[in-house]
Parts: sequence; structure tokens; C-alpha cells
Amino acid sequence: MDMLEIARLEEGRQAEALSELADEVLSIGGGIAGRGAPGSWLNNANNIGMAGPVHDDDAERIIDWYQSAGIEPRVELCPYADESLVAALAARGFVVRMFESVLFREIDPRETVRPVVTPPPGLEIRRLDPANDAEVREYAVVCASGFLPPGMTDLPPDHLEVSMRAARHPRSVGLMAMLDGRCVGAGGMGLHTNVAALFGLSVLPEFRRRGIQQALIAARLNIAAQMGRRLATIGSRPGAGTERNVRRMGFQTAYVKPIVVRPGPGLAPNLG
Repeated sequence: MDMLEIARLEEGRQAEALSELADEVLSIGGGIAGRGAPGSWLNNANNIGMAGPVHDDDAERIIDWYQSAGIEPRVELCPYADESLVAALAARGFVVRMFESVLFREIDPRETVRPVVTPPPGLEIRRLDPANDAEVREYAVVCASGFLPPGMTDLPPDHLEVSMRAARHPRSVGLMAMLDGRCVGAGGMGLHTNVAALFGLSVLPEFRRRGIQQALIAARLNIAAQMGRRLATIGSRPGAGTERNVRRMGFQTAYVKPIVVRPGPGLAPNLG
């Protein structure tokens, strides 16, 4: 597939999801800025500049909107965005905080995807019941376990609520990896018009390197095929375990994007 087409699909679906999940939303620069509690992953701007030039006023509004809530301004900078966005952010002191690889895999409905590594005997992959509050909570806690910053063992209550909200979204499919009656891994998938986006995949530390992550990846790809999607995407930090696992299962890098922020005294950065 054409990488620009993949970027438009992926950045557009991220903006769509953010607009539906964030506590507050600002439509700006052809994209969406979302706002939630300080530290939340909802504090992010997506799809900016993908539709054309960005004005200096747009960059100023993004800064003011986040800073007025005590939140560090943060923009995911797609390499296919208009160059005016890069200039506007650089001129206002934005710096690179991290990079994210966006990987993709075309889905063949005739293929049954299987993990490369055989998972543990007795492992069951089952779909989350979004009406079961206890199950949704357990799922959200396990999903978040792989994204907490060093030294943090529990997800803050407002962050847990957002994760549970995402799990209950009507376009979301959550999967739980069960072993001996315990949820040892979990991962979500957002079903959009032309793409299935894999997200939030974590395995509890004591159960890693046993093929459980790959089993969850394969199960989501097979569900996506059954539901008519022909493209899957996933984001990962470059070189992380997720990137290595999905590459082994047929994913390729579409592009790498810097995530830029504008630090300032008293401004809360995102966790993780």
C-alpha cells in the first residue's frame, strides 16, 4: 500500500478516536486536540497539518488551550504533515520527547494468523464483555501495566476510568489472555471504516516471553479479518518488544513520527 494513504488512514482514525474519548476537544489545523486529566494519554493533538498548511494562530491556540489547564502541550507530528506545522512548532519552542513507529499489515481474509511462538498450554483468548464492570476493570488494569512509568505500580483512578471508557466504546474489541483463571495479558482493537487499529497490548511481567503477546496479536488480526477489515495498524516505541513481535508476524514500518512537547514550569506531562 501507499505509505501516504496509510498515514492518512492512521492519523485520521486517531483523531476520530480522540474526539470521541477525550473530556474536552479542540478542532484545529485540520486535526483534533484532546484534553483530559493531567498526565492522561488523552492530552494529545493528532492529525494536525494533514489537510494542508497550518497557521501560526493554530500553534498559539494549541499552546494556550493546554497551558490554561496546566497541561504540557503535546503534538504527534506525522512526517506527511504540511511543513508549515514543523516551522510553527519549532518557532514556539517545541522539542522532541519521544518517537513512535507506526507499523501496518495487510489482512488476507483467507489466512488464519497464528503466533510464531506456541503459547503456554491452557491459555485461553477470550473477548471482553463490556457490560461486565469487574471484567472491564481487570482488563484495563492489565492493559495499563505495560505503560506505567518506572516506580509507578498502580494506575491513577482518573486514568483507569479513561481506559475503561475506551474498552466500552462500541467500536472497540477487547481481548483477555486467561491462564489458570487469571487475566495475564490484554489488548484492544479499534475498528474503523478501513482499518483495524491494535492498541493497549500488555502482558504481566511474570508471564512475558511465553508467546502470549503474539497470541493476542494473532487473535485480533483474525477477528479484524472476520469483520471485513483489510488493514491493521499498531504503534510502538522503536525497538520495543511490541515492535519486534509484530514484525515477526508480518508487520512493516509505515513511518516513524516524533512526539513533540512544549515544556514549562508547572505543566503536567503525559504519563509513560
